[in-house]
Amino acid sequence: MAISVVALVLVMAMATAMLPTGVLWLLTHGEEIGERARAIGRRCRLLRPAPVVTHDPPIERIAADLRRLSRQRRQQHSGTSAARRRGLQMAYDGTLVAACRALDVPHLLDELAEGMDRDFERVRIESALEAAGLRFRSAIR
Repeated sequence: MAISVVALVLVMAMATAMLPTGVLWLLTHGEEIGERARAIGRRCRLLRPAPVVTHDPPIERIAADLRRLSRQRRQQHSGTSAARRRGLQMAYDGTLVAACRALDVPHLLDELAEGMDRDFERVRIESALEAAGLRFRSAIR
């Protein structure tokens, strides 16, 4: 009995001595603890996913760029240089990707190499964006 009382007093004395250190540690690491707690909450689906911050322009600007680039792609003539065609295609693809991010449309455009698969993915994305409400292609093709 006397040993348990002594042990209890000893534990309480140690806890009292360590309390300021623990409080100081919590104050200096509180932000990190909060970030980890939020990450665990998101992984367990207790919290909403973190919003994706992009540096993309507003969707209205993206739609205007898509209309302009789409029209330029259609109006290319046979004398257009390969560099100009490639640059226009890259700009169009980049704008499609920005539109996909803005409207949460899944895409594989960043992962596919040039070729038929990428062309099919481009057509699929255009249709998915229009289904999501983004109008950028004219009725006459």
